[in-house]
Amino acid sequence: MIIGFQSAGLTAAASARLTNRQAEITVIERRMYATYHPCGLPFAIGGDVPHIRHLVEAAPRLPGVDVMIGVEATEIDRGARTVRIRDRRTGRERQVFYDKLVLATGSLPLKPPIPGVDLGNVFTLRTMRDGEEILAALPRATKAVVVGAGPVGIEAACALRERGLEVVLLEMKPSVLPGMLDPDMSETVIDRLNQVGIKTFCSKPVKEILGDEKVRSVAVEDAEFEADLVIVAVGVKPDVELAQRAGLEFGPTKLIKVDDHLRTSDLDIYAAGDCAESKCFFTGRPIKSQLATTAIRMGKVAGINAAGGDEVFPGVLNTVVSSAYGMEIAATGLTVQAAKEAGMDVVAARVRTLSKPYFYPGAEPITIKLVVDRGSRRVVGGQVIGDGSAERVNLLAFAIKHQATVDELARMEYCYAPPVNECIEPLVMAAEAVLRKL
Repeated sequence: MIIGFQSAGLTAAASARLTNRQAEITVIERRMYATYHPCGLPFAIGGDVPHIRHLVEAAPRLPGVDVMIGVEATEIDRGARTVRIRDRRTGRERQVFYDKLVLATGSLPLKPPIPGVDLGNVFTLRTMRDGEEILAALPRATKAVVVGAGPVGIEAACALRERGLEVVLLEMKPSVLPGMLDPDMSETVIDRLNQVGIKTFCSKPVKEILGDEKVRSVAVEDAEFEADLVIVAVGVKPDVELAQRAGLEFGPTKLIKVDDHLRTSDLDIYAAGDCAESKCFFTGRPIKSQLATTAIRMGKVAGINAAGGDEVFPGVLNTVVSSAYGMEIAATGLTVQAAKEAGMDVVAARVRTLSKPYFYPGAEPITIKLVVDRGSRRVVGGQVIGDGSAERVNLLAFAIKHQATVDELARMEYCYAPPVNECIEPLVMAAEAVLRKL
């Protein structure tokens, strides 16, 4: 049985079916629809996705998989190996037996304890309902504040700007995308946001959201910003109430503790996705990795193992990509700060070049930063801003997982054609810059 039918749950169901053709697989999903794409919500708000309902998929037909939509799991009895479920339409409750259980309950939007956070026109951005309520409020809004400059916050700010609103973006940490980019790289993103009219302020924790019934302004320590619409995008919290009531163990991240096969403290129960701990590829320590791509990879491992397989989850690099008004931003592995916190002695170099030869139309700036372990010379992190960032970071993630050195990266073979790429691959240029420092 699988509880949850988003990225992790869907992948777990498909992987379990491929592993064991005879298994009876039941999926419980409390939503009234099957799968949707929360990462697409900012682009539906900005108008790139023509209609928000395009983000909802019909329930995929998986042979031999019984998907129960609009049914909520309310209790797990580990001793009896049963899950109590309730049909949200009829209210009917019953017990369902399991041999192996996969928890893929995901996460919920995080609402920090800021005074005024429950005022009207203050939204989070995680669910279809969130997106629909923001779209409904847009026609009467002229000024917006977005709280949080992670990937979702930046994408939301750009979406509101595309809709013609005056937008202020507030981040409590000293730089934007703080878990993804080093401060010197985040400056490029801030410049881009300011160029398109998104006023971006770092080191500005929100003190209070002001208004009567609806929001009127947002206050920080030394300023107040008018707003008739606010989006709070400060992350997510794991949906782990069911696991807590079942008495499962939790790790230092406050997510469900799992081993390298994604088994919980109950060996008949697996956990995957936003509700479960991941582990750092470099240190092996438990970390959060609440990304759709991580959920898919974890769901595959949990589904295979729950169906009788033997698959190991190797850990994560937290490879991520975002977009700021058409500018790609991607990163993988460790930033310089994260590497130092992990006890590594690293050297880093940053280069700025063009995505295509200068003479070819459409050549755009591209900035690359590589982080390399000084002793082993292995690449441990990379950050790329500009056209082709996602593909280059995917390549770096593969190289890091296979323990490639910066010397090997500098000697990589690559292709060239003026409409597509520079005659010297930018990754090679960045590797050579690191070698000069070494």
